[in-house]
Amino acid sequence: MDEQIALVACQPICDRSVRLAGYQVLFHPRPAVGARATGDAVPVEVQELLDLGLDNLSGSSRAWITLTRSALSTEEFRRLPANRVVLEVLEPAHADKEFVRHLRRAKAFGYVLAFDEHVLAPEADPLLSLATVLKVNVADRPDSEVSRLAKELAAPGRRLLADRVESYEAFDRAREAGFELFQGSFFTHPNPTQGRPLSSARVALLYLLTELQNPNTSMERIEVLVAADEALVAGVLRYVNSVALGVREKIQSLRHAIVMLGLDRLRGCVAVLLFAGMEDKPGQLVTTALVRARFCELLGIRIQGSPQEHFAAGLLSLLDAFLDQPLPTLVERMGLSDEVARALLRREGSMGECIDLCIASENADWFRISSRRWDLVTLRACYLEALTWAHQVQTSILPRAF
Repeated sequence: MDEQIALVACQPICDRSVRLAGYQVLFHPRPAVGARATGDAVPVEVQELLDLGLDNLSGSSRAWITLTRSALSTEEFRRLPANRVVLEVLEPAHADKEFVRHLRRAKAFGYVLAFDEHVLAPEADPLLSLATVLKVNVADRPDSEVSRLAKELAAPGRRLLADRVESYEAFDRAREAGFELFQGSFFTHPNPTQGRPLSSARVALLYLLTELQNPNTSMERIEVLVAADEALVAGVLRYVNSVALGVREKIQSLRHAIVMLGLDRLRGCVAVLLFAGMEDKPGQLVTTALVRARFCELLGIRIQGSPQEHFAAGLLSLLDAFLDQPLPTLVERMGLSDEVARALLRREGSMGECIDLCIASENADWFRISSRRWDLVTLRACYLEALTWAHQVQTSILPRAF
């Protein structure tokens, strides 16, 4: 195993309407014994970012990145488009006059500069005036302190970002306090304000998902269900004609599309379209579901398991967030197989392990990732391929803007 392999995580940053504002791209080498295990990021070289591709990491959104001091001082960062990145400065120890001068030049070139709370230290005072974005960790802070910080740090031309927002309750509190941007896993959990009995539309969606996951449902039955919904028909045709499949001649009929896809890929395609059609849910929730599904599928291929079942398990792992209902209740209503149910509810079996690995990647939980039996090169490759695939699906297949 490569001891120096860099792990990668891309965490969504949202605005006050839970619309995507960018992705923080985190890198980390294999954690050393005694190192902090979660959320650490190491500065990266510009060439590494260019090699990976900004589009692959953050789609069409801005990538929030932490660069090395040398990349900033030598203006290597100018190889990165100013309208595609946010340059994040984490430590105040570099607040010498020369470094501040380089940061001022970066801002003059049109780059957005983001700083975390270290900039509030007295020795980092020269940096505060350069901050376009100021990140504040709101986890485990009382509401009164969060509100006080928001008022004290507010300034013209400066946006406040609430970091470590892990629930909708925390999101609401930070938003009420005056924060404009939010980073954390809150959107992957059910929204308690929406947690009411399922509407007729949600019941219909759950019925369709149940039919799709039933191994006894025939292709003909799925065709009937899809044909009854014009949006699903259009989505299936977009998918089969997209670059994802590389079909040379345009396919115009649902029957032809179904034959091209095959039963297993058809199940996955329709499930994705059903989730993407839920316009009251944030687009990055769909993104996360796509990444989990593809990531689990790729790992399932490598262990010679069922790729389709792994894909479905990854996708359904966010069913509670889509429907704002407890996952055990939904799993029971769908009548899923014991293997899939154990994976979703207790993270057991190969599918459960794959879901757990993907969530660890989302959270930049480096220790959990590196402590598993998987080769880190494989995990990194699968995660990056899943990210690329998810962005490709969203831009070329789904009608919704992300």
